[in-house]
Amino acid sequence: MSDLDNLSLPRMIGRYQVLNLLGSGAMGSVVLAEDPRIKRKVAIKLMKLDAVRTEADQHEYLARFQREAEVSGLLNHPGIVAIYDVGEVEGHGPFLAMEFVAGKPLDGIMKNGPALTLKEKFRIAVGLAEALDHAHAKAIVHRDVKPGNVMVTEDGRPKLMDFGIAKREDASLTQTGTFLGTPSYASPEQIREGTVDNRSDIFSFGVLVFELMSGQSPFPGTSINTILYRIVNEPPVEVQPPVLGMLPEGWRRVFDKVLAKRPEERHQSCTSFVRDLFDSVTELSKEDRREVLNLMGMNGEAPLPEIVSTSFDETVVMPRSEPLKGRLAWIAAVVLVAAIGGAWFMVKGSNRTRLQIKSVPSGARVFVNDLEVGTAPMNQPLSPGDRLRLELKGHRALTYQVKPGEVPPELSLQPIVSEEVLDSAPQGATVVLDEKKLEGVTPLSVQWNQGKHHRLTLTKGNLLFPKDFDPGDVPGGQVFKLMEGTTADTRQEPSLDPHAPGALKLAGGFSVHLRADGRDQGELSPGSKVALPPGTHQLELTNPRHFYKDARAVTVVAGQVATLTVPGLATLTVETFPGIGKVMVDGQDSGIESDGSTGIQVALGRHTITVRGAKGSRTETVEVTGDKGLRFPL
Repeated sequence: MSDLDNLSLPRMIGRYQVLNLLGSGAMGSVVLAEDPRIKRKVAIKLMKLDAVRTEADQHEYLARFQREAEVSGLLNHPGIVAIYDVGEVEGHGPFLAMEFVAGKPLDGIMKNGPALTLKEKFRIAVGLAEALDHAHAKAIVHRDVKPGNVMVTEDGRPKLMDFGIAKREDASLTQTGTFLGTPSYASPEQIREGTVDNRSDIFSFGVLVFELMSGQSPFPGTSINTILYRIVNEPPVEVQPPVLGMLPEGWRRVFDKVLAKRPEERHQSCTSFVRDLFDSVTELSKEDRREVLNLMGMNGEAPLPEIVSTSFDETVVMPRSEPLKGRLAWIAAVVLVAAIGGAWFMVKGSNRTRLQIKSVPSGARVFVNDLEVGTAPMNQPLSPGDRLRLELKGHRALTYQVKPGEVPPELSLQPIVSEEVLDSAPQGATVVLDEKKLEGVTPLSVQWNQGKHHRLTLTKGNLLFPKDFDPGDVPGGQVFKLMEGTTADTRQEPSLDPHAPGALKLAGGFSVHLRADGRDQGELSPGSKVALPPGTHQLELTNPRHFYKDARAVTVVAGQVATLTVPGLATLTVETFPGIGKVMVDGQDSGIESDGSTGIQVALGRHTITVRGAKGSRTETVEVTGDKGLRFPL
């Protein structure tokens, strides 16, 4: 008990008798104790209130203790460490008594061994997936999924713990926008906005499994800022050499999905992600494969049972693990119901029956006899002869006519593939489409799948143009203007503080007077900066001397400098005949006459030139792309 004496820890915590110290840190200690009433070993987390400097921080840490107890009280799963008791020890602070797990933390196993087999890694992944899905089903988001919060028992079963910063979807104990969690395992939305749901946990779980299987992080870096930048902006790294026993193509496909930047593009559950990943396994014995499949609730011989829908809109789920006799009885029942439903459909003829309408991809707009009724998947009353039409942005419309006794099949929509030209100003830019570098430079012709989300980046030197395209959006012959940006060597990293100010830096040929969101920001010269809070701002830029006026929206990122580019200058000369007059540019007096001897410096772009003389006036609209001379009769 010398450790307890050295750390001034009590020998009794509540009714629990302290046995020995398990670990300690700056914020507290964890001890092994015994409940004398039932002789059960427990792990007790004891917090050091004197280590918390401010009263506000003390309140937050106490709230986390209470939250962990409350959240754990809602959870009852063998893969989650159970909380037995919560209380406070006078002179020492609050404590949590929890299930004692005899084993090792997962981060220690991953760093120091022993080495795990592929089957053992999947056993851990499956157990954690089920634990997280259980929490999500209770509307609880963990928010700090990482190997350090997983204990692995002596028989290889994982236990998820530390729900201290977990969040119930119907309550909040932290302010929106506050970053909580461990940076290396945080989701992009957790870093950017600080707001999360279960899809954020799925991303963090994907990072954990990537590291567990490959031994390396998908977003490596030597600093926290570098890691956060890569999580928000870059795809996961390629694993070289590939993970033994797994198909490289399947690995990339699965992790590109679970680690997608957009939450809606990820797997819908942790279990579905692990099942998807297991399909890429090539080197497991039949016995090991059956064991892992059984852990996932599959029979080891066949895919998951399908849901069978009848024309009565009833659903029969095939049981997963019943004896063959029982399964045959269920199958017979399903066939009988389906047959009765089909016969009833044919006998009734024109009577409407509610049927399931599904589309691939889902979300298609559904029209019945040219009347829009909703989006797929959906149930809809239908009669033989009804004409279905499905429309989805970026896909070809599909029609289907309902036939007597037939349930509409799953309707697959084909994406529209068009030939698009990617062009830039200046030309000769390198093209990266969906994180893949294309051969050639702009102008470049590509096959464009309109049914997918695309990310396009054009670069030439220090000039850059990035753009995301939603399904159905196409370049459409646009010439994308490259602007001064950052390269891989000079790019900025996001601030850890989501409320830190960002800045705008002016680049171009002249100064401008700047207003942001209606507020005067003063004169901004090339190379100078102005600080603005994070978010999207409406800007007004003017320079009467060079006949320049522009309005645009710019997004400022916390801790980053956004480049505000204005065009260059050109010299414009105006000559009229037989007489001369006063030259107006965009309705402003230029101060010169149209004798062709004096040039006007104007911003590149479109301008309206008006010459007013003694015998009348003349107006011309011109596109100024360089020094230009105008000559026309007055």
